[in-house]
Amino acid sequence: MAEKIIYIQDHEGGRVPFDPLTLQTRLINCFLTAGLRENSYMAEDIALAVEYTLLNSNRPELVFGQGELAAAVIRMLEETGFPEVAALYRRTSGERHVAIDSDPVSVSGLLRKFLACSDEAFFDRISSEVSHAAKILGITEADPHLYLELARHYERKFAIEGVAGDPVARLRGRTSATKEELTAVLPPEALALTKAGILRINEINEIFSRIRFFFMMRPFAKQSQLAAPVTEMEIEPLLFQMSRTLEQARAAIENALELPDPLPVHLSIPDMSQFIIEYFGVEQEKSRRIADELADALCFEFKNGIYKLSVN
Repeated sequence: MAEKIIYIQDHEGGRVPFDPLTLQTRLINCFLTAGLRENSYMAEDIALAVEYTLLNSNRPELVFGQGELAAAVIRMLEETGFPEVAALYRRTSGERHVAIDSDPVSVSGLLRKFLACSDEAFFDRISSEVSHAAKILGITEADPHLYLELARHYERKFAIEGVAGDPVARLRGRTSATKEELTAVLPPEALALTKAGILRINEINEIFSRIRFFFMMRPFAKQSQLAAPVTEMEIEPLLFQMSRTLEQARAAIENALELPDPLPVHLSIPDMSQFIIEYFGVEQEKSRRIADELADALCFEFKNGIYKLSVN
């Protein structure tokens, strides 16, 4: 299946393919300039969230203006609590500052876009508390990120109040989760992989809610007692088994979250090149083909496919 290409159109009508890495680099510079070095890692999440949003547009052609791209990035930065980074990004975009009225209807409309609560009563309670807090503080309008930060505070507060100690219940209806919370709901086979250093799961955050797996090939090879040189016929059946385990892990996380739509999956294999050199002993030009075949085997069982595959 042909890969979709997103085009960004400049003011003169010229089009260039959208490059999330270019956007990520620019965002990193904005975070650093704003003195937020510790948060600069979020530039990747924002760039991928923008790419995912554009890819899933209903437009017949995936062509977007520079202003649309800038507006989407600025809105995401402001709504996720980084107004200073948004201001730096805005300086070259010409976009206007975004402010949302504090009346209950406006606040509810904003929060409904980002909280994705499956429990309507739970959402109404959060929205009501945010509006009430704004009224007490004398706020008539504010940046969206303020309302969202208040909403996240009440979401966590009410979720903790509503469950005792069940790790699955703690995740129900949420769009963010820590590594520890996600690990707690994994099936035994996947949990064993995390303890062996083969599988790692990143936290899920509101910037770009996705399930991100890191699969380490070299520890996997050692656990499987592989010895160099190996062949594709020897290792691919093992990777197909691992693919089933990863899909079971994905399904367990999805079932715990109970969101209305499945989350995209991002699979990273950071040591693939080292593994191929160490276990296959092939030249550089042949390693790319082997890496693609092994990655395909590891992705095979995912029910909804892979949104992003990162192989290094």
